[in-house]
Amino acid sequence: MSNQTNNLNIESLIAKVSYELVSEIQNSQNKKKLKNLIDKALGVLNNNGVYAYYVYIISQNGKDNKEPEKIFLNKLKDLFKILDISFDENNKQQYFQNISNDLHKLLFLKQLLEKTLIYARYHAKALGD
Repeated sequence: MSNQTNNLNIESLIAKVSYELVSEIQNSQNKKKLKNLIDKALGVLNNNGVYAYYVYIISQNGKDNKEPEKIFLNKLKDLFKILDISFDENNKQQYFQNISNDLHKLLFLKQLLEKTLIYARYHAKALGD
């Protein structure tokens, strides 16, 4: 990892990203659905891994609605940058396939995603209905 990453306070970045994720949900018309999606995405991530998380989020997009992808992938791009693997919003699948080539980065990404989703769940509960 780069020196920039060493100087970065990862915990504060996770807190910032999780808050932004919930703020995006708060502005959504489907608040309840997206709050449930936090819990389900966390379950998929814990039980099946990072690539399954990606596939699950993509599968939740509606025909005219890309909200889950926008919130649960694009909002997390700052976390992806920590790993020194370029995240191209136009080719997310390639990113998630490439990350699996480096076990350490894959496991670190899983930890980052888990912590972010856990914090987001707490932020969402704090907001109420």
